[in-house]
Amino acid sequence: MKALLSLSPDVAVVEPTGVNYSKFWVTKLAEAGVEIPLVGHKQLHAYRVNLDLPDKDDSADALALACYYMEHNQSDRRFVRIRDPIVSQIRDIVLRLQHLNRVQSPIINRMRQDLAWQFPEVAMTSLNAPLFWGWLAGERKSQRYDKKLINSSGLGLESEVIHSAKAICVLQRRERALEVLMRNLMKDLRFLKYRKVFAQFGFGERTEALILSQIYPLENYFDADGKPEVRVAIGRESGKPTKRHLSRRRFQKALGVAPSREDSGDKKKSKKAGSSLIKMALW
Repeated sequence: MKALLSLSPDVAVVEPTGVNYSKFWVTKLAEAGVEIPLVGHKQLHAYRVNLDLPDKDDSADALALACYYMEHNQSDRRFVRIRDPIVSQIRDIVLRLQHLNRVQSPIINRMRQDLAWQFPEVAMTSLNAPLFWGWLAGERKSQRYDKKLINSSGLGLESEVIHSAKAICVLQRRERALEVLMRNLMKDLRFLKYRKVFAQFGFGERTEALILSQIYPLENYFDADGKPEVRVAIGRESGKPTKRHLSRRRFQKALGVAPSREDSGDKKKSKKAGSSLIKMALW
């Protein structure tokens, strides 16, 4: 980093290789007052191919990034936008919550298989029963579950299930703490109008947070004059003037619901382009 800053750079063009790998460089460079345009993978790949530069070559990538910036630095839409700090924090929390959910699933599945013969009466207990999991981990007392275990037709609890229950309790507490932090960040008054719309659809908190982190602020999808961008073009088949709502299409793509056409000879097909993360959340 010292060697990089010794060059006294005004601009550092970055291909964001995942949130965690680029975070260090982006943060340190921003603290030093360096402008940081981010170039998307898809855009850089197409640009490098167009320049006939070798693939998987760091020097070629660096040259392509520099040329891309020199050619397109007047157009913000050519670059990946840097999110608002609070929005970035919300997105990070949502991704961590998804990770915690994925981590818990195999542990829960394994425990249910074990409980099926150790304590079958409670094998399918939901995660929304904190008393049970706390009791199973030995962290909470419950006469109800004590009696159930005594009268159980199972073969008795083994230590592995108890250790797994402790792991679930730790993960659940971390999940709750992250949800509280996310809830507090979502109270920012700038998000109020967005959340009123989300409420009309009955979105859950995590879905709200994920969508907000993807689309905020809506002004990013507008034209330079702050209005939705609409262009009129002649339809290829009808030959008539057709309105193209570009701002709406960009918004739909951010949500993963914009159709993308792929024509090849007589074959014409379309698929949904955009964020798979948001598509899953909406589904």
